[in-house]
Amino acid sequence: MHLVYRAIILTTFLALYIECQGGGGAAGGGGSSGGSFIYNGGSDSSCTGSDCSLITTVVFSIVGGIFALFVLIFGISYCVKRYRGLPRQTNALFVENQMSKTNCEHQKCDLSIFKCGFWKSHYFQYGKWHGPCRFSLKFIDNSKTITGEGSDDVGKFTIRGVYSDQTGRLGLTKTYKKGTGNSSENLGHQVTIQLTWNQLNNRFEGTWYVQTSKYHGEDKFQLTFDAPHLSTVYGKV
Repeated sequence: MHLVYRAIILTTFLALYIECQGGGGAAGGGGSSGGSFIYNGGSDSSCTGSDCSLITTVVFSIVGGIFALFVLIFGISYCVKRYRGLPRQTNALFVENQMSKTNCEHQKCDLSIFKCGFWKSHYFQYGKWHGPCRFSLKFIDNSKTITGEGSDDVGKFTIRGVYSDQTGRLGLTKTYKKGTGNSSENLGHQVTIQLTWNQLNNRFEGTWYVQTSKYHGEDKFQLTFDAPHLSTVYGKV
């Protein structure tokens, strides 16, 4: 970015130099009784008329191009930083996506994929996979909402979410409890997780999103059913 600033300043000075550069001369004479000597001065300029105007136009066009490039680079950098880690849709809109509903019908989604119990997650960050992390989820059928809690290598957290048995999707909001786990990573922040059921792999797959004052990021996330709650097991005995 500093190179762009320097290029703009250098090109601007060059344009001003070409525009202002020029010179001239004067004439003088002398005489004597024996003869005379006459000297006529001339003028010289680096550019005159249409030539100078053309050069100035070209230089300022270059300056304008460099400035436009700078604005474009700055705009792209700002947008990437501003929107990275921000979901394209809210969880409620994500789970009701009609295209996913069509895919779910094609794959004949099984309603039993939304199981109350313990689940294991893996997430990709900093160039490697993390996990498994085991936590509890409860699916509330009449409201199509999700509650849960657990802990991972960042800290303790609670989970609230929504799901749709029509689309095979779920959206979770993980809220970390500040002061637990890794103090450098746990800011008491929220993580948005949006997942779609993958019948071939028998798990939910999708993306996690994080935006804090110190970090913006997003990457892959996997969620696999591990075991039912003990109360559910005992209730069936």
